[in-house]
Amino acid sequence: MERKPSEIITEFLNFLETAKCEYETAIADVRAEDSKEQTFLHDIEFAQSEDELLEIAVRCQQSRQVRRKAKDRALLYENVHKFYMEKKEQSMLKALRHLQNEQIKEEKYLYGKREFKNRVD
Repeated sequence: MERKPSEIITEFLNFLETAKCEYETAIADVRAEDSKEQTFLHDIEFAQSEDELLEIAVRCQQSRQVRRKAKDRALLYENVHKFYMEKKEQSMLKALRHLQNEQIKEEKYLYGKREFKNRVD
């Protein structure tokens, strides 16, 4: 059986919610990695040996790679997040939720147990 229209609408609304969360998590990850940058600079400044410098450089490189992945993830979901957060789109999202509820009711009727009640004696 094909997917029901309500399932497709629900999937889309869930995607919007997930995209919002993904974006916000990715931005938080980018900020966390950015905050490590000053620590790395201070560690470099006070490093006592070349081995210590190398160790700091490797940690810095790993941090930047993690940051890049988080930044890419944020960019992937940025437009969807902006769409979801815009005031003018809230009425459309509200209408979609209403449509989802109405569609679910209709599908329960159509796919549920229907009985014919004879109205003529």
